[in-house]
Formats: sequence, C-alpha cells, structure tokens
Amino acid sequence: MLEKQKINGSKSEILHFPNVSTLMKISLGLILFTMISTVLVYAQTSEISTVQISQNAYDVKNSNFVDNSLFSSSPGTTITVVNNDVVSHSFVSGVSNDSKNSSPNYDQFLLCELNEKVSPTSNNYGIDDNLCDFNKDDRIITDIIPPGESISFTLVDPGTYRIIDPDYPWIEIVIYSFPNSDTSNNVNSGFLENERTPQQIDTSESKPLVVNVDTLSVTVDGMPFDVNYSSTGLTVYELESDTDSMSLIFYVDVNDSTGKLNVTFDRSFFDSIYDGVDDQFFILSDGDETIFREIETTSDFRTLSIDVSLGTEELEIIGSEFGFSKEIVPVIETPVIETPVIETPVIETPVIETPVIETIPTNECGPGTVLENNVCVIDQRCGPGTVLENNVCVLNSSTNPSTPTNPSTPTNPSTPTTSTSSNKEMIISFSLAFAIAGVIGIILALIAKAHKKKN
Repeated sequence: MLEKQKINGSKSEILHFPNVSTLMKISLGLILFTMISTVLVYAQTSEISTVQISQNAYDVKNSNFVDNSLFSSSPGTTITVVNNDVVSHSFVSGVSNDSKNSSPNYDQFLLCELNEKVSPTSNNYGIDDNLCDFNKDDRIITDIIPPGESISFTLVDPGTYRIIDPDYPWIEIVIYSFPNSDTSNNVNSGFLENERTPQQIDTSESKPLVVNVDTLSVTVDGMPFDVNYSSTGLTVYELESDTDSMSLIFYVDVNDSTGKLNVTFDRSFFDSIYDGVDDQFFILSDGDETIFREIETTSDFRTLSIDVSLGTEELEIIGSEFGFSKEIVPVIETPVIETPVIETPVIETPVIETPVIETIPTNECGPGTVLENNVCVIDQRCGPGTVLENNVCVLNSSTNPSTPTNPSTPTNPSTPTTSTSSNKEMIISFSLAFAIAGVIGIILALIAKAHKKKN
C-alpha cells in the first residue's frame, strides 16, 4: 500500500511543459505588446512645432521676421519652418560670437565653421579677438525653402539651438531643448496654463529665514542699469547681460539646501512680450530648466520668484526684449496733396461785324451810255446826235445848236473841232520833246565838265 501511495505521489509531482506552439504564441504576443507600447510612448513624447517666416522678412528694416523666434522644446521634437516670404530661405545652426558687438553689421556679416577663428589683420584688435560673427556647428543644415513651401527637421540632442539664415542672418530662431520630457511641473515649460501643476509653497518654517535685499548694476550695450532683488539661502555676486539671447545671467553661491531668489524687472528695462501681450520668461539653472513663479505683475514691473537648488552656480533669465533698445518706428506722415483748382478760361465770342456792301447805283452812266454787266458802254439804240432819255431818243444837248444842219450836205466826220484838238496835241508833243532834249544836254555838259576837271 505504501509503495502504491509513493508511486501515485510521484506521478502527481511530474511537471507538464507547454508545447512549442504555445511558446511561439506567447513570444509573438510579447513582441506585439512591446511594439505597441513603443509607438504609444513615442506618440506621447513627440512634439511638433511650427515657425512661420513673415512676409518681407528679407528686409532688415522689418521688425518681425518670424512669428516664434524663441521657445523651448525637447529632443525628438519636429520643427517645421514655413516660408511666407517672397524669397527663398535656408537655415543652419551654430553659436554666435559673444565678443562681437551686439548689433552686428549685416553688410559684413562673417559666417565661419565651428571652432574656426578668423584673426584680424589690423592692430586695432586684441589677440583674442575673433572676426567671425557666427560659427556653424553642422547640427542642422536645411535645404533651400522656396516661397510658399516648408521644411522640417528634428531636434536630436538637448541644449541650445541657435539657427540663422546665412543669406539673411537677422532671421534667427533660438530653441532650448531640455532633456527632461516630464516638464509639466515647470511654469515655463510651454504647456497650456490650465495644464500646469501649481507649485506648492511650504509655509512651515523650521528656522528663521534671512532675507537679503540688494541691488546689482548691469551694463547693456554700454548703458548701466540697476536690478532690485531679494535672496534667501544664496548670494548673488555678479550679474551680466546677453543681448543675443535677450537674457540676464545671475552668478550665485547657494549656501542652503534650497535657496530662493526674488527679482523685480522694470518693464522699460527688461520684459517678455509676444504679440503685444505678456509672455512667460524662460529660466535656466546651469543650463537646465528650473521652477519659478511670477508672484507680482503690474503695468510697470514684473517680479519672479525662483527656487535654486544647492550647488547651482548660474541662473539665466531669458525674456524677449530689452525695452530701452526697442527700435522706434518712425511715423511717416502722409503728405497732403492739394488738388489744384483749374480755372475754366472764359472764351469771349468775337463779334463779327457784317460789312456794309454799298450798292452801286446802276443809273450813273453818262449820256449816250448804258450799264451792261456793271460797265458803261455806248448806247447803240439811238442814232448819232441823240440820246435815250426815259426810253425815248431825244436830241443830244451837247451838240452845237448854232451849226446849221443841211440835210443835203453830207456830214463830214472830220470836223474843225477835231482838227483843232489834233494841232494842240502836236504842239504839246514837240514842246515836251525839246524840253527833254534840253535837260539831257545840260546833264551831259555837266558830266563833260566834271571829267575835264578830274583830268
């Protein structure tokens, strides 16, 4: 009996392994689960940001070149650049030369490779001067983006990406890529306001706090400004500005487990504005995004409260503008063009005087003549010695009445009156001839006399 029980007990302890088909199904299920999980995780962590190039951004005189020139992101984010300009653009990443003037001369803008240093040839520069305005790091190099087109690139590494157009270097995009993907607790993480986790302030105080209120001076573009701040558990020993990234850098020494820095900015000096409204500041603690709160906002001032952990050496507060350096856009007054009053000339109608045509009487011809075609001709209707009067031929009164008319004697047309007039005409002709001949003779005599005197 005991032997049978041992045999039965040993049978019950035998292990049953699944067959090969079951193992394959389990393996395929695990692989599929891993792929789906990876896709979901990537879908949750991947972000897409868009930057719009403004129209006429190629003109350096414009004040707005892109719609989003400064923002934060994380590795794996896809950045899409849309070209709304009328010319083509391309972009490269790199670093600016901090030793150069904050207002570069774009007519002589020098673009170099990373770690390349172009030394000056003139003695007006120091030994450490570098003439390069921008050094490419080859992390991002885009193709040419024609007008109306877009291009995308992905942020691979954490850090600061400073991206410019080499042909139009005033078009610049600054992206801060933070390695921590869970940035929902950060006030300036880029999440919507209603998605941010409010910072809990521990009101319990285990020991009295020492608050240091002080003022530091900073020089921006050669102009000194004072910044008011208060600190707890830390000391600020230096403050400097960076106009390229529009930031103020506080160098601190934290002597407590957690320090606190409250800093107040005069809006006329330093502010963060986007599209005319207040925007969040970006704050980096030794290059990493840190937690802060804006505890007071007025029309003139903005106050930030920053938690600083032990070991922090540098706090960089990034805004959008130094207010005093805003470009003042001149107001161009449109000239008032006066429309000239054109006077309509008064055209006087000339008075045309109608000439008075005198009618020549038709009955003014002498006796014995009649008017034909406005010409007096001899009237042939009456006989010799008669004229027509009142349509009746009558005796001509100019005929000599004393001369008897002998009807039997034929009338001689050559009358003594005619002979007498002919003789008079002959005498007058000869007299004129002799007078002319005498005048000619006198003239010739005078000419001859003058010729003799000359000889």
